[in-house]
Amino acid sequence: MAINLTNLNNRSLQLDQARSAQQKTNVSAGSSTQASPQRIAQGDSVNITPQAKSLTAMEHDLAQGTPVNESKVESLKKAIADGSYQVDANKLAKNMSNFESLLA
Repeated sequence: MAINLTNLNNRSLQLDQARSAQQKTNVSAGSSTQASPQRIAQGDSVNITPQAKSLTAMEHDLAQGTPVNESKVESLKKAIADGSYQVDANKLAKNMSNFESLLA
């Protein structure tokens, strides 16, 4: 099934021209009175899901920068550098498994 997109652009141009003509008519006809506001076509609507709102909030928070515990980062760097940092393999495996279950 083919969709003719050429006429869409022409129709948009026609609507813009009609709006301009209507605005000019409103201005010239009501030079002494206030022109009435244009009516907005109703029928189309957009609903933002809670997930999208949450994602937007997270993006905003990330753009602001998350606070970093600098002292903890430095102590971990030091422990890794001097070899005193120990990884609990059981705890790591459990956390990896929990994370994997969240993705599924």
